[in-house]
Amino acid sequence: MDREFLLALLRLLLFFPLILAGAYLTVKYGLGRLNPHTVSSGLLQIVARLPVSPKSSLVVVRCGRRYFLIGVGEGPPVLLTELMDYGESEIEIWEGRENLWPPGFNP
Repeated sequence: MDREFLLALLRLLLFFPLILAGAYLTVKYGLGRLNPHTVSSGLLQIVARLPVSPKSSLVVVRCGRRYFLIGVGEGPPVLLTELMDYGESEIEIWEGRENLWPPGFNP
C-alpha cells in the first residue's frame, strides 16, 4: 500500500474517536444541560412550558416577582396575560407533570 494512504488511515483512526468523544461530552455536559425550566437570563426565567401543537406552546415567564403567559409559535412571541395569582406553590405542584392529561382525554 501507498505510504500516504497508510498515514491518512492512521490519522483517521486516531482523530475520529476523539471527535466522537468530544461530541458526546458536549451533548452530555454542555448542550444537554439546557433545560427550558432552568434557562434564565438575569431577572427573566422560564418556569413552565406547555406544548399546544408541534409548532406552538404556552410559556410561563417570571420577571422579578411577576408572571406572564406568553404564546410562542412560528411568528413572534405574543403576551397573552399577566398571571396575578401564579406563584411558587403552583410550580411545585405541577413540576414534572406536563404530560399528564385528564382521564379519557386524547390529545
